[in-house]
Amino acid sequence: MIQHLNEEVKVELIRQNVQYLQGQLALTRDNESRAKAMRHDFRHHMQNINLLIKQEKPQEAIHYIENFIQDLDTANQTDFCQQVTVNALLNNFYNRAQKENLILSVVADIPGNIAIEDMDFVAILSNLLENAINGCLACNSHDKITVHLRVKKGKLIIVCSNPCRSDLVIENDLIMPKGTGIESILMAIDKYDGNICYQREDNSVTACIILNC
Repeated sequence: MIQHLNEEVKVELIRQNVQYLQGQLALTRDNESRAKAMRHDFRHHMQNINLLIKQEKPQEAIHYIENFIQDLDTANQTDFCQQVTVNALLNNFYNRAQKENLILSVVADIPGNIAIEDMDFVAILSNLLENAINGCLACNSHDKITVHLRVKKGKLIIVCSNPCRSDLVIENDLIMPKGTGIESILMAIDKYDGNICYQREDNSVTACIILNC
């Protein structure tokens, strides 16, 4: 009975985590859409600013420019790779790392037509990078977080390294206790007969994920 209740609690926690990840995916997609729309409308914005200046309305022009810059900062996107969801997620965490005064180094070579579902990318990358940022904050380190993604011989390889606390425990290649984030990663990689391995060296931890794609 206790084991059954524990399983129900675990499933509910994972469900809540997936719900959160779905919200993150919607947010990152919205940011990417806003960035594309703003690039498309750039000429229109410049014409509005030019018109305000010609009408001798400098304060209105300054206000317009300030709002435009703020919107650009919010929708700032870097082209890390061709896969839209992965690119949006990497941008999201790249910006989050900057806000925490952390350095996130990204190397991504992912084609747009890779056979991995968007929600599985969200489950894996969101939890992996969330843990990496939290790991830096937990040990008050500003050393670099690195994430490398590439496809080789029909396999997707993800390697993420970050500073960590010296008391981080790894058993059977997994961080203990696992938590719902890692449980979500395990559920996602299981769909692709993949595997994950965590290794700690001194005050740094590295996660390596391999999926069949």
